[in-house]
Amino acid sequence: MKKLFLSLFACLAMTAMAQPQGFGGFKMPENNATFKDVNYAGDDLEAHRMDIYLPKTQKEKYKVVVAIYGSAWFSNNMKAMTYMSMGKPLEEAGFAVVCINHRSSGDAKFPAQINDVKAAIRFLRAHAAEYKLDTSFIGITGFSSGGHLSALAGVTNDMKERTVGATTVDIEGKVGQCLNFSSKVDAVVDWFGPVDMAHMNNCETVNDGNSPEAALIGGAPADNPDMVSLISPITYVKPGGPRFLVFHGQADNVVPHCQGVFFSEALKKAGMLEEFVSVPDGQHGPVTFNEKTFKQMTDFFLKEAGGAQSQEPKERVVEDGGTGPFKAIMKEEASLPAHTVFVPQDLTAFNASKPLPVLVWGNGACTNSPWEHYKFLNEIASHGFIVLATGYIPMDEQPYRGPMSTTEQQIESIDWAVAQNSNKQSPYYQKIDVSNICVAGMSCGGLQTLYNCADPRIKTLMVCNSGLFNQQNASQAVGGMPMPPKEKLKEIHSPIIYILGGEKDIAYQNGMDDFHRINHVPACATNFPVGHGGTYREPHGGEFSVVALAWLQWQLKGDKQAAKMFKGKKCLLSKRKDWTIEKNALFPKK
Repeated sequence: MKKLFLSLFACLAMTAMAQPQGFGGFKMPENNATFKDVNYAGDDLEAHRMDIYLPKTQKEKYKVVVAIYGSAWFSNNMKAMTYMSMGKPLEEAGFAVVCINHRSSGDAKFPAQINDVKAAIRFLRAHAAEYKLDTSFIGITGFSSGGHLSALAGVTNDMKERTVGATTVDIEGKVGQCLNFSSKVDAVVDWFGPVDMAHMNNCETVNDGNSPEAALIGGAPADNPDMVSLISPITYVKPGGPRFLVFHGQADNVVPHCQGVFFSEALKKAGMLEEFVSVPDGQHGPVTFNEKTFKQMTDFFLKEAGGAQSQEPKERVVEDGGTGPFKAIMKEEASLPAHTVFVPQDLTAFNASKPLPVLVWGNGACTNSPWEHYKFLNEIASHGFIVLATGYIPMDEQPYRGPMSTTEQQIESIDWAVAQNSNKQSPYYQKIDVSNICVAGMSCGGLQTLYNCADPRIKTLMVCNSGLFNQQNASQAVGGMPMPPKEKLKEIHSPIIYILGGEKDIAYQNGMDDFHRINHVPACATNFPVGHGGTYREPHGGEFSVVALAWLQWQLKGDKQAAKMFKGKKCLLSKRKDWTIEKNALFPKK
């Protein structure tokens, strides 16, 4: 019965486990909403609470997107998971993101769940000024059962009740105290929601009496055909409704892919379909959720909202620009979404004969923001490098709480650097040294780095607090991490450095095992006894930035003085307090 719920819980748990707890462990995210636990029904039910997240950019009011979690309708309190799974991109796009709870099928049977959704929307309109909301646009989105409720809200605008056969349900309901306000929504994004309950089983018939739908309606679907129709959004599709964007993974083994196909066909006939995005290899969350599909979602809502949320790229000067000779800036580039760029503020010092070498960076826990590493990365940029970090720009000290990053984002960084260097309209034209690229990352970002190690454009690799898992300890990995086998090390074709936190580093054994296996390219393993966290958050990146910078100066700029940090029996690093270094047989002796 709980296959759908368990699959969703596993997907969400994977994301939750990837959230950092300092550096050495993981925990569920804290609630960092602007307005927390707002009750939209005027009662004391947990199921009737919402969190409202306002963008960091200060405005008088913000257009709204309501977001609903998936749980097979079994949960009444997963609003925090909603923000973690999809809220961050919406907030970054400039929307007020409203994550709502609703009653579960155990609390009350259908139509209680859609009644709650509509009550929440009415509440937002009634209290718009109090929460800085521009309710001239309210979009709605959700995944799995949340996709079902979002879709149902969209196809029942202005509908009080609906009758099928001998059964009538009250769609609007009377929850809350804002009954004189509208529950209309203006645009819908449905993520793999079950929308045609008559064809859930192999795309042909209803599921059995142990299914989530049976719990939702309080009986076996086969015995309740009227209710099967009434809980199905596809029943309500007719011309004149809001625009829909529908996502469904082709490998979804929980909600059949045909659900998205059937629903999109009905929406298209009614003139309501913006696009059906069928994601190759997309599962029930994993792969289907990715940077491209999130951007499609935000672009769609921005378009439907009139583009009012579009913003200038963000930027921030960190630690007075760093200690290097080229004061750096951390910034967004519109042409490289979901990445953060660290670069000298004044580019006039760089040209085709003196270009900027490239550092491509992946973050610890595969978080999609360099919020833990920005001081370290900014310091490197201040010494004449362009740093392309995976993920959204950190504008404050708050931990990132959104979806995990992907291995592909490092390749996107390289592709972008090459394209910008050859684009005459780009401020980076002939200012990027695309023949000198280092790919690097910390912890899970180090695994991403090793996953991408075969790319021929890579000049050197830097793996920090990381190393590949082997068969004996693979179970210790956090869900969602890339897990290439040790054989992947054979694909490395460039010099590589491991920068580890000593024996207390949870990645120490993996990293040292990698190092001892690498005998076909120059390799060294350095250790500083600080544990898995490194020194990235210390001023200017601390000791780790000293060693990383020396490696980059040597490998990407040919700096002979920097090479002395590593070369020779009495290299400078061996004399530096608390550092140790090991080198393989191919490492340069002098």
